[in-house]
Amino acid sequence: MWFRLIAMLFCIVFFINGCNSLISQFFGTHKLRTFTMEEAAENGIGDADFVELTGAWKSGDYIVVPPRTGADKAILIFPLLTDEQMKAADAGEKIQPAFIGWTKEFSLDCDLENTCAPRIQGDIKGVVREMQRQKNKAHMLATNKYQLPEKVSYIEVGRQPLAWYWNLLFVAGGIGFAFWIESRASRNRQITGAAKNS
Repeated sequence: MWFRLIAMLFCIVFFINGCNSLISQFFGTHKLRTFTMEEAAENGIGDADFVELTGAWKSGDYIVVPPRTGADKAILIFPLLTDEQMKAADAGEKIQPAFIGWTKEFSLDCDLENTCAPRIQGDIKGVVREMQRQKNKAHMLATNKYQLPEKVSYIEVGRQPLAWYWNLLFVAGGIGFAFWIESRASRNRQITGAAKNS
């Protein structure tokens, strides 16, 4: 009985999460929203989970957080700046980046040549998502250049929300498994009832 209740709970969780993600992907927070870097820095990005920031600057500064275990991956962390912030940084002013980019998709070899996050302006697309607390070393960015504000958004660059067909599979799988559990329980009750009557 406990197995059945736990299994049904998992089915409900899969169904709800799948439905929520499907709706969000097409009509809600998982739908791609595009902002200029200036707009995003001034007004924020609201409740958007999947964003593209146009005209964002990578300053050339970054932090590499090494893996903690053999199965772990290193993380690359770098500030994302507006034109005005980039000019202020070049003038030697301390700035407060509203956005910090990070990724696990890079080669550690780039750190030897100091090319992991080269100075360049371009479009940044990714999921608004914080890294694990013990891996978040954004505060270690050059303290003479950067001061993290109280509210900062972290963007996992290059990541996209789970594809819609996977979410649909979660919905269908949750329903299908729930029906299978109930039909199996019904058959067992019928067998037990027939055995008692015989």
